[in-house]
Amino acid sequence: MFSVIPAIDVLDGRVVRLTEGDAHRVTVYHDDPVAQARTFVKAGARVLHVVDLSAALGRTGLSVGQVQRLAALGVPVQVGGGVQSLYAARRWLDAGARRVVVGSAVANRDLLAAFAHEMGPDQVAVSLDWRRGTLATHGWRTDAALTKEQVASRLRALGWRAVTVTAVDRDGTGRGPDLDLVAHWIAEGFQVTAAGGVRGAEDIDALRRLGAAGVIVGRALYDGSLGAEDVAAVLQC
Repeated sequence: MFSVIPAIDVLDGRVVRLTEGDAHRVTVYHDDPVAQARTFVKAGARVLHVVDLSAALGRTGLSVGQVQRLAALGVPVQVGGGVQSLYAARRWLDAGARRVVVGSAVANRDLLAAFAHEMGPDQVAVSLDWRRGTLATHGWRTDAALTKEQVASRLRALGWRAVTVTAVDRDGTGRGPDLDLVAHWIAEGFQVTAAGGVRGAEDIDALRRLGAAGVIVGRALYDGSLGAEDVAAVLQC
């Protein structure tokens, strides 16, 4: 089933959107992540994608209490951002998150293997964040020296078949999704949830027709260019 998943990016306690992953280009949308999440759930969201940007940038981020309140809203919550240890992952899972999302771990073979063996794909989701053809890690501030082929091989060897693919250079820009990037990972045999650049219902429908499993949407929801009716129309196609 194709899923439209609201993104809740949290920086210094507030719900924000970054432009092209740049922490200096911030738009603030809400002061309370839990209240924002509740609004999405009331509008029909079936999954919530929460990113702790503060933790990704090496700062104090979400609290256990906040994640517990998010998990209590009644829909699955996946939490990412700064998850670079088994301890960090277990902390969110124990707080009620359905899954944790890891990105930087892709560049660390041993850590990724530890996630695979200790928790597995059902509890750990992999995010592949690409900026102009290069894998971006550690809060999108570092470029990993890995090719797409190397990343695909590493994930297959460890049992991952589902990935989130983010076009960092389009994230928060409203320039439209990178359909070629998404198509590449679908062709590699992965179940792909796309992120970055979505402007509205037409972009979501294009990703659905391309064969994506779902899409994570941020700015288009916050700016109002995509409403609940639009999402419902796409899901009924």
